[in-house]
Amino acid sequence: MRYTRGPFQLFSLSIVLLHFLSAQGAVESSISQDSRLNHARELLGKSFKRTVVRKEDSAVSDVEVTDFVMEMTRNFLGKKHRHFARDVGRAILNASEEFSLDPVFLVAVIQNESSFHPSMKGSAGEIGLMQILPRTGEWIASLYHLDYRGSKSLLDPVMNVWLGAALLDKLRHQFDSDGRYYVTAYNMGPKKLRKMIAMNRNPRLYVQAVMKRYLALYQGYQSKGDLKVVSKEAKSKVMEITN
Repeated sequence: MRYTRGPFQLFSLSIVLLHFLSAQGAVESSISQDSRLNHARELLGKSFKRTVVRKEDSAVSDVEVTDFVMEMTRNFLGKKHRHFARDVGRAILNASEEFSLDPVFLVAVIQNESSFHPSMKGSAGEIGLMQILPRTGEWIASLYHLDYRGSKSLLDPVMNVWLGAALLDKLRHQFDSDGRYYVTAYNMGPKKLRKMIAMNRNPRLYVQAVMKRYLALYQGYQSKGDLKVVSKEAKSKVMEITN
C-alpha cells in the first residue's frame, strides 16, 4: 500500500484543505514534476521518450503546469460554469497530487468523458464531469468513508473529480499500474475488461481517445506565448480530436 495513513484520513484531509484554500483564495500548490513525469512514463511506456511530454521535461517553458491546468479548466468549463472553475481546477491539482497522477492526464479524461459539463448524464446513467455511475460512486465512497448521498454527490463537480481520481487510483492498483488496462477499465469496468483479456481481446478505442487528448494538451502546452495563448492553442488541438 502507498499510504502511511488510512485512506479515509488522507482523502478527508485533502477535501478539507481543498475547501479551506478555496475559501481563503490561496494560491494553488505546485505539482511534483517527478511524480507527474513518472505517471507519464507509466502511461506512454516505451514511446515516452519520443513524445512531446518528454520534450517538456527538458524544455524551458514560461507556463507552469499548475497554471496551465487551472486555465484549461476555466476554458473547458465555459462561461456557464466558470464561477466554480477555480474550485474544480484545484480539485484536479490536489487529487492528482494525492494519487500521484499527471493532472494533465486528469484534464484529458474529464474532457473525453463529459467535455467538462458538470451535469452531463450518460446513456448508462453515468453522471458529472468524470461520468461516474451512482453505484460506482457509492463503492468508491465506501472505501474512503466519504459522505456519499447518491447522485446529487456526483453533481458536485469537486466531489466528482475526487471520486473519479480515486477510482483511477484503485484501478491502477488492480492492474499493476498498466495504463493500457486501468484507463480502459475506467470506461468498461474491471470485470468486463478481465473477461476480454482472457479471450485475447484488447480493447483500445477508449484509451486511444484519452491519450490523444493527453498528448494534444501537451502539444498546446509547448506553444509560444502567454498563458491565454497557450491554453487557446491546447483547446484548439483537443477540439480537433473531439470534433
